[in-house]
Amino acid sequence: MLNAAIIDLSAIKSNAEKIKKSLPPKTRFCAVVKANAYGHGAEKVSSAIYGVADCFAVALAEEGVSLRLSGIDKEILVLNPLFKADAVIAARYNLTLAADNAKDLYYAEAAGKSLGKKIFVHIKVNTGMNRGGASEEELNKILDFADGAEYVNISGVFSHYGAPENDELFYGATERFIRAKRLVKSFDKNAIAHISASGGFLRGAYFDMVRTGILLYGYKPFFTDKISVTPAMKVYAPVTAARLVRRGETLMYGTKRLEEDSDVKIARYGYADGLLRQNIAGQFGARCMDLTAVKATVGNGKFVPVMTDAEKLAKEYRTISYEILTKSALRAEKIYIYRE
Repeated sequence: MLNAAIIDLSAIKSNAEKIKKSLPPKTRFCAVVKANAYGHGAEKVSSAIYGVADCFAVALAEEGVSLRLSGIDKEILVLNPLFKADAVIAARYNLTLAADNAKDLYYAEAAGKSLGKKIFVHIKVNTGMNRGGASEEELNKILDFADGAEYVNISGVFSHYGAPENDELFYGATERFIRAKRLVKSFDKNAIAHISASGGFLRGAYFDMVRTGILLYGYKPFFTDKISVTPAMKVYAPVTAARLVRRGETLMYGTKRLEEDSDVKIARYGYADGLLRQNIAGQFGARCMDLTAVKATVGNGKFVPVMTDAEKLAKEYRTISYEILTKSALRAEKIYIYRE
């Protein structure tokens, strides 16, 4: 029996509508559905918010192909730097690529020429995060190459805030991005400039477009009362065994002995399902790849909640809600609900 992930598509749509309503009229709303929509199911989520989102963003070209095959015909931006094969995929499936060096554009130009199709590219620039993105020198090389390209269209410039909640880093990254934006806009005034994910959106750095991910699914990257969003997913696991384990006995792997008689339920949820291995309150700390021992009152065949609040669980595990969401439904049947 699979675990059950209950996913409220109406909550996701409502969150999307609130985000869109908060934006200036001409600012585009890009829905980030990478990593299978943070575990919620990219195709279902994209379909549910199709009428709200102006475009969609994924991490991998293959994720973009899946969206295209599911019927999504709006712009799909691939955020990660491209590999040579991605350029061919982009040309075939009309995906917008990210590039942070001139070699990327060479691959895109070659793929576009071979298939007789224009490839749209957003240039990724480094504004201080240093995990990718073109320097100012490399940006000039990219634009020089694009000036002579026949099949590459520079349609955007973007970056990403590493710590939007920190004023010094936020304003420093913004200044660097504005310089890059001016350079790209001088090449093509219609190029779309965007730097903000959910955190930048909450700071009001809209530019031409915002890319929101975690907010879409009901969580915030840091505390603010600017917008209210509703979590959309809860995950439950079936109980496979119930037993009384006596004081002094061991439980599952390891040598640790129970300090008191305990009513133990074994739930079909382990670290292959996304459960982290740290001990938290309400659990015995006994778990394996497929099972974990929990404190619950239900019997065999009944379901126990294993993730109902990603933010709360993230604090207990000393991680972030992003990690909890993307892992919680790895081996779960997704059950979608929608309320008009």
